[in-house]
Amino acid sequence: MDRFVSDGEARAAIAKGGRIEKVLVIAMRDGHGQGRAEFVPYLATTWRRGYVAIGLWSGQGARSWRDLTRLVGFFREEFKFLGPICVHEADDPKLRKLRTLFPASSVPGSELDPKAPPHTS
Repeated sequence: MDRFVSDGEARAAIAKGGRIEKVLVIAMRDGHGQGRAEFVPYLATTWRRGYVAIGLWSGQGARSWRDLTRLVGFFREEFKFLGPICVHEADDPKLRKLRTLFPASSVPGSELDPKAPPHTS
């Protein structure tokens, strides 16, 4: 199963009656957890199983935001999601409980390379 969803796929599914049920945002930080955060949202939807991230246009990785206000605005305006949006640090022990909800090898923080260039919006 693909671990990413495109903006277009999400919009099309919502137009057909699908819903985003939950949004979980992971704050990724460089510099051993002390640097500026990049926020990666993971969605639980009615049309996909498990949590998925929004993929980059290039298809290579998850989309992230540096500005949390813009990320929240994106979900409110583009996807009409009015539910709660929970933010967790990437090393939050509570995320371990969600391992079964994420597709294999896409638990937040598992595929992150602190040396990789950021892909932000």
